[in-house]
Amino acid sequence: MKVCIDLILLSFLSNFFELQENFRHVRIRGKRRVFAHPHLFLIGEGVVDFPNTLKAASLSAEPAPPDISFVAAAFEVDLDDSQREAFIRREPEYKIDTTQFYSLDDENGSEALGEGVICLASTDADIEMIRKPDSVKSVWNWAPDSGLLPLSLYLRHCLLAVEKVGGSPLESFLEDTYLVDRQTTLAKYLKEHKEEVMNSLPPPYLKDRFSG
Repeated sequence: MKVCIDLILLSFLSNFFELQENFRHVRIRGKRRVFAHPHLFLIGEGVVDFPNTLKAASLSAEPAPPDISFVAAAFEVDLDDSQREAFIRREPEYKIDTTQFYSLDDENGSEALGEGVICLASTDADIEMIRKPDSVKSVWNWAPDSGLLPLSLYLRHCLLAVEKVGGSPLESFLEDTYLVDRQTTLAKYLKEHKEEVMNSLPPPYLKDRFSG
């Protein structure tokens, strides 16, 4: 049985692994959740006119100081070799690694509940750049002042998912998720852009995958 960590709380990972068990919300410590790289799949599908628009970013987690944390979802799943390979093919840009997770009530991170698989930021040198869309010259080399912003269609999908959950997971998603500058919270970004984000609908053939 393998524990997986879903950064969006209730979304593509949990849908990808159909036979999941023990789904719960946990806290990830020493990692930052950030919109810091282009969404390769949606750019490849032609859904976003990249790089003419920089509203193209997807989520990942990255190493951060110990006081940085966020709420995510953990669930358990049995993976055979074909499922493991399919997952890696689906997420080629990430560093697939493990991280400890903690109870939401554990304010000091004194005792980890366990360890799970998580999608972490990688580097261009460590991924197969041949698998990226031609318009993406760099996946992971985006500076804090680059102007890269969340891809609205994808962010809508994330928000629909976390709003179903509510409570501390939703609060964490808004306050503990950052733009590429690592300063602007998602909550602050949405004060000006939420209407645009929520009106960004996926094409019909992606409706089931990107509707929360």
